[in-house]
Amino acid sequence: MLDAHGEIVLCSVTMKLSNNKKRKIMPIYARPHSVETSTDSYLKVYSSADEAKKRLFNLGAGVWSHPFWTNVDLPPQTKAFAAIQSPCIHHDFVAEAKLPFASNSVDCFYTSHVVEHLPQKVVERLMHEVFRCLRKGGCFRIVTGPDADTDWEALLRGDEKWWFGLDEPKLVAALVRDRAPMTIYDKWLYEVATARSPYSDTPCEKKYTSAEVKKLVIRYKNNPDALRDMLDKGLAFSYKFPGDHVSWWNASKLKKFLKKAGFKTAFRSGYGQSVSPFMRDMRYFDQTFPQMSVYVEGVK
Repeated sequence: MLDAHGEIVLCSVTMKLSNNKKRKIMPIYARPHSVETSTDSYLKVYSSADEAKKRLFNLGAGVWSHPFWTNVDLPPQTKAFAAIQSPCIHHDFVAEAKLPFASNSVDCFYTSHVVEHLPQKVVERLMHEVFRCLRKGGCFRIVTGPDADTDWEALLRGDEKWWFGLDEPKLVAALVRDRAPMTIYDKWLYEVATARSPYSDTPCEKKYTSAEVKKLVIRYKNNPDALRDMLDKGLAFSYKFPGDHVSWWNASKLKKFLKKAGFKTAFRSGYGQSVSPFMRDMRYFDQTFPQMSVYVEGVK
């Protein structure tokens, strides 16, 4: 199974036998990943690693690193992050309108847990730019989280154990401090529109209490998109608080915007299920909170 940080752990079952001895049953499924894309697999397509790095890009890659892919990321905002950020092409997705690549030159773009930190209009622009840069048949794989649909369903059923990322003890301590514990409504709001939460230090003209969010959820029970749009409206990317969520996404919204950007096909994918064999290698891909993520791909 996957732990709260997306790491794979092995499952085993202990059975009590009639003679009071215990026998540990070995795990049936012990696969840390489904596909390993070898160096030879890349070199069958590209003449060298340098050639592959001109055609395969991870947008907003952070500390991620791959011998055949090029990272593209915001210039580091702190000395601490500069010390750990992997080598990359520095690019500010908010301030810079165009990606630094020629049209029809890229085979694959990958982005994981980035778009929720960018305003919707920036994401729309990014999708158009990705489409421009991709070759015909090229793939754009988007992984984002939380999946707005599954979070909403968890909220409506009162599922206290759903909020994987916000239950990590160190994060809880950092957020709550001397305040009351976060309710399920506080956790939902923090993931949808971080700056609107009273548990966020990001300045915002309106912070919502748990009671206020509960009333809004009741009012918008049959129209969650409208509520999420209202909460995200006006939120901007913060260079001081880059981890804030400022836009919400689910599969249908991602597909809609990909089609609007010109993609021939746009479809919901799944963990390790890319149309590109390169992006099925889960040693490198889809390892950030898979239990709360949504996976969508567009093909030019």
